[in-house]
Amino acid sequence: MQNEQLVAKLNDKRLRVRLKALKTLCLDESFSNTPYGEDRNINYVFRTVYSCFDRTPSLAVYYTKKFSMPLTAIVDYASLSSAEELIKAEKLTGGLYYCGAEVAVKIAEDKRIILSAVGVPHKNVKAFNDDLSSYRAKRLAFTNALREKLNARFKKHSISLPYAFWSLFGKIKTTSLEDLYVNLASEVMKKYQSGKDVTEFLLNDLKIELTEEELKKLEDSSSTLYVFDLAYALKNKLVIKQPVEDLNTASDFIALCKKHGAMSSATYKGGDLDEFLKEVKQLGINSATAEFSNDQAFMRDFYDKCLSLGVLPVIRTLVAHPRKRLDGSFEDLELAKKYKDNALCIVGHEISASINPEDGMFSRKTVEQFPSLEERIKLYSRVGTK
Repeated sequence: MQNEQLVAKLNDKRLRVRLKALKTLCLDESFSNTPYGEDRNINYVFRTVYSCFDRTPSLAVYYTKKFSMPLTAIVDYASLSSAEELIKAEKLTGGLYYCGAEVAVKIAEDKRIILSAVGVPHKNVKAFNDDLSSYRAKRLAFTNALREKLNARFKKHSISLPYAFWSLFGKIKTTSLEDLYVNLASEVMKKYQSGKDVTEFLLNDLKIELTEEELKKLEDSSSTLYVFDLAYALKNKLVIKQPVEDLNTASDFIALCKKHGAMSSATYKGGDLDEFLKEVKQLGINSATAEFSNDQAFMRDFYDKCLSLGVLPVIRTLVAHPRKRLDGSFEDLELAKKYKDNALCIVGHEISASINPEDGMFSRKTVEQFPSLEERIKLYSRVGTK
């Protein structure tokens, strides 16, 4: 019971309370110390309350410690507000970590790409976060436009979303679609209080098709994760025309990464891999990221093609839902080690660039001294373990 109360305090509004609870939990002798398997993916990237809906940075650190994971990575949408707490939390627990921010940007008027700044030098976090204000403002405008479309759609059902729900500890937070749909799910639950009534509303009024597994989850309104399951169904199954989003350019964001000494990375979302990597190389992006997949052949191919272009290949699992399982394993131990080393390179870059910006993994000085990417991977993955 005491541990449950401490875990609840990890979402307290007061930073000192969250950190004190985390320290107490991690000192508990019963806390998991099981070694993390060599075949496991270590790069789980968390969203936090600053751009999603359910966990503070302290809670994200708690999850990684609970499952004996060697690394905590937090990459929120257009926000580095989590970085201060992440750094303080890991100083208490002695773990490895890196912080970052992710944005959607445009390459051309009709083409967009997802970019991240990772391994942000600590002394540049505040300035970089200030420079991301225009990205947050544009996302707020987009999400608010979608909120108005949802309100128009749900008006006949007497369900509406107020503008005021976007706040965190008294301040407007970076907005996300997850956040929007969790609040929509909450409003639906207020009107249709039983799981049976909710599912009938989804099936009959909204004409949403549900799988047997989804139906089973949504009929059990006693679940502590019910609001998130309902939000997930609404976000992924409700057909609604998306508003046009005003995006910054890819070149502007890449310039910000260089200005603040962060590593830039592009996220692969499917399609022609060769064409994607060609654009990554042309834009001068340091790294390419793909989601962990059961398709082991793809992850080998992704690694080899990135490396041949001098682009750091990174595999991640994005943790943006409470039901996300932390169980990704590689069939090939050599491939697992390669991706582990590359994730540690981001940590090593953040450590080095925080001490001296000229010592970043992709700085001019470093590239001139170590032109081979393989050589830099060996060097910075070692730095990341210190």
